[in-house]
Formats: sequence, structure tokens, C-alpha cells
Amino acid sequence: MTESEWKTRKTRIDAQLKALCPAWDIIPFKEGMDTSILSRHAVEEYPTDNGPADYALFVKGKLLGIIEAKKVAVNPQNVLEQAKRYSSGATNTIGNWGQFKVPFLYSSNGAHNLPYHKCLT
Repeated sequence: MTESEWKTRKTRIDAQLKALCPAWDIIPFKEGMDTSILSRHAVEEYPTDNGPADYALFVKGKLLGIIEAKKVAVNPQNVLEQAKRYSSGATNTIGNWGQFKVPFLYSSNGAHNLPYHKCLT
């Protein structure tokens, strides 16, 4: 069975983000959105100067992470370069880490849990 990237995002990665405690709110990017009010939001298709990031993670109005999503058949370690490219093209960020402007970069095919704390209750 071949699962599309879109299906992987919706059934696997979105589900993992929503299952975390506290859960992430997943919202689509909208032109003119005020990211300064976002807290624990994953913004889908967030634009950068190097293309749209699959998910941009905002905490207390700050862009702190990017997730590059791939379908299950793709090894996510092989596509981390894409998240790096989006990080280097991000604007209105909190700093610089060498060539990168976002401190936490992830790639996932949804086959393994994302590296966040889960609720124990």
C-alpha cells in the first residue's frame, strides 16, 4: 500500500501533534495572519523565502520549529535538508544559528512519534 504525503500528514503527523499534552493546534497559513498571537500552533504551508514549510511551530508568538513531512515510504532522515532550507529562508525569527533562523528542525514520515513530551495521565 502506498500512502500519499497528504494522507501521512493528516492521519499520522496531525494525529501525533493533537495527541500531545498539551495538544498543538494545527491551522492553515493565511495571508496577513498575526503569528504573534500563536501559542502552541502548527501552521501548515508556512511561507519562507525558500518555499513553504509543511509545519511551522509557534510558541508564544515565536517561530521555534519546522517539521518537514514525507510519506511513509520515504526515510525522513534523507529529507532533513529540506527543513534546513526552509529554516535558512525564514523571516521574522528570534535569532540565528549559523545559517539557520529557526532553532528546531524535524523531518517525519509519521512512522515514529515526534520528539515531544506526551501526557502520562
